[in-house]
Amino acid sequence: MTDSFDGDGDRMVPAVRGAPPRRSARLVTLAVLALTVGLAGAWSYVAERQLTLSATADAAAQLERGRGLFAALRARTQDALRAQCRVLVEDPRVKSTLATDGMDEATVADILADLGRLRRAGFVMVLSPEGRVFAEAGAAELRGLDLSGSTIVKHARGSNEAVVGSWVIGGKIIDLAITSVQVDRSIVAYLVVGQPVDVELLKVAATGAGVELAIVVGSELPLATANADSAGAVFARVAREPGTFGARVVDVGGDSYVASLGELEDSAISHPRLAVVRAAVPAHRAFEILRSLLWLPPLLVAIAFALSLTRSGRTS
Repeated sequence: MTDSFDGDGDRMVPAVRGAPPRRSARLVTLAVLALTVGLAGAWSYVAERQLTLSATADAAAQLERGRGLFAALRARTQDALRAQCRVLVEDPRVKSTLATDGMDEATVADILADLGRLRRAGFVMVLSPEGRVFAEAGAAELRGLDLSGSTIVKHARGSNEAVVGSWVIGGKIIDLAITSVQVDRSIVAYLVVGQPVDVELLKVAATGAGVELAIVVGSELPLATANADSAGAVFARVAREPGTFGARVVDVGGDSYVASLGELEDSAISHPRLAVVRAAVPAHRAFEILRSLLWLPPLLVAIAFALSLTRSGRTS
């Protein structure tokens, strides 16, 4: 405060400085608005990130159940094939024919056809002592194939019991049981009972676990429970991925899925893989409501700021 005097030396009324300018109030309001928007954006990011992690962790357990159920169904199939192999190898016609020197392929094929009709599924075949397909019933595409290098044939060569395993041939996974046929402790042939993994087995496992399943060979999808919808598009994308990975979120066509890709047959040259997919859409849609609520405080501050400016303009 300062004293003022007029021309005659008389003291005048003290001059008072004005109140703080309205600009300061506006700056404070803008700072509050920026802080509110920043906090809302940060909380939105943190919440969505946490939701994704939580959804992925929850889905990972379900994907693993799908993989486990698929493995359990295959194990049950292989156990049934082992039992059938043990029974069929004791068939008198099989033993007598395979034990004969210079066994006739047509005769063996007729016997296998009779056995195949009894099984009503899959195939039955005889391998030569060297491991080449000698005769078959139900697997014409395998005729003459040399399987001597396969792991399961090597195991059967050193065992007196039926052994189980799988082949990957022509993009198909074939579960089978094989046992050697011996005469005087010498292997004269191998009897094989097999059944390809089909889409029905995939569907049973998928339905039981509440997921979608697909077999991936290379980058191809020979078998899948979903082909045309968005899950099919996820499978197509996953099939192009190298190696394997655990549960991760995959976005396709605006929808979110959780997918995993794991090895199926370690010994197979083509390294077939099992893809498991589950939709993650419901959780992310629910988050959209929460996201809207997070942006409500900045909106209210902005409205209050606009009203303050309007009132301020009218006053001046």
